[in-house]
Amino acid sequence: MKDATTQDPALLRNASDFNRFEEMMGVAKRRAYHMALQLTRNVPDAEDLLQETTLKAWKGFDSYMPGRPFLNWLLRIMQRAYLDTKRRDNPIRKADSLNSMISPVDGEVQELPIPDLGPSPEEELFHLEWTTQLQLALNQLPEVYQSVIRMCDLDELSYSEIAKRQSTTVGTIRSRIHRGRKMLREIIQKKGIKVPI
Repeated sequence: MKDATTQDPALLRNASDFNRFEEMMGVAKRRAYHMALQLTRNVPDAEDLLQETTLKAWKGFDSYMPGRPFLNWLLRIMQRAYLDTKRRDNPIRKADSLNSMISPVDGEVQELPIPDLGPSPEEELFHLEWTTQLQLALNQLPEVYQSVIRMCDLDELSYSEIAKRQSTTVGTIRSRIHRGRKMLREIIQKKGIKVPI
C-alpha cells in the first residue's frame, strides 16, 4: 500500500513548500525575533508575535515571490500582525466597555475619564515603520558590523561583554561599532528614511 503523500501531488508540493519555508525561517528567525522584541519591548510578547507571524507567513506562503528577500516579506507580515494586536488591545475600546458597565442610580450612564498617555496611532505607526526600515537597513551591513551593533544597541551589552563574546579586544569592538553606525547612517540617508526626533 502506498503512502498518502506519494499518491497526492498537492501533499507532496506542500511537504516541499514546508521544508523550504522551515529552511528560510531558520535563517530569518533570529533577526525576526530581534524585530519582535523591538516592537513589543518584552520577551513574552515578542515570542507570541514571532509565533503569530510564523503562522501567518506559513498560511500565506503561496503569496511569497521566490527571489525576493524572505526576511523583508516576513517583517511586513510581523508589522501587520503587531498593528492588528494593537488594534485589538485599543484602550478606547476597553474604556467604552467600562463606561457601559457604570450606571448611577438615576439610570444615566456615567463615563469614566481614562486618559490615554500612550503615543497616538500615527506615532505608533511611524515608530513601527521606522523600526522596520531600520531593521532592513541593518540587515544590509556586513555581519561583522551587524552583530556588534545588535549586541550593543539592541541587547544593551557593554563593550567588554561584546569583546568577550567575540574573543577580541574592547578597542576592536569600539572601532567596529563606530564604523558600523557610520555605514548604517549612510544607508539610512541614502534611502531617505525619516529619523524620529
